[in-house]
Amino acid sequence: MTFFSNPVVRTLAVLAVVGVGAIASWAVLDTAFHATGDYEFCTSCHGYEPIAAAYREDTHGGNNPMGFRAACNDCHLPHDNSLHYFWVKARHGIVDPTMSLLTKPEDIDWHGIRERREEFVYDSACLNCHKYLQEASEGNRKAFRGHRRYFKDPDDYSCVECHEHVGHNRLGYHLEEMGWHKSEGEKE
Repeated sequence: MTFFSNPVVRTLAVLAVVGVGAIASWAVLDTAFHATGDYEFCTSCHGYEPIAAAYREDTHGGNNPMGFRAACNDCHLPHDNSLHYFWVKARHGIVDPTMSLLTKPEDIDWHGIRERREEFVYDSACLNCHKYLQEASEGNRKAFRGHRRYFKDPDDYSCVECHEHVGHNRLGYHLEEMGWHKSEGEKE
């Protein structure tokens, strides 16, 4: 009788191989998703200089005294669970480069997209970095008053509903500079 003829040993060996394969696959996917999630990578494919310029000017883009910089993945992917994160990343990984090949960036209605920002910025992403927002703002009446509705019912409000220009400082200006014009009646 050989060592692997024992059904328990065989089962454990198969589970070990499957487990190692799953962990290795997860590590490869996670590494690839994070390596392709910063603005250098995103704008190298997309060629969207106005979006990159506005990002670099923003606090979240590194224009702050702390040296902190959020990656595109940090804001534009959901952080509620890994499956949702990977699904949205994969979808963007297919749609965004395809649109870059089929459409000139200046022909995209960026101003219209900005109006639908809740579809592209996730509260779970904001709260991934701003985990202690409620506790931190409770000691500051002005900050707490501004966030009170959100804390009471976060399902009815989104972060970017009030923080319209977060992540891309003066994006309207940068779009205009490139000749990517504003929609009628849009405010900066």
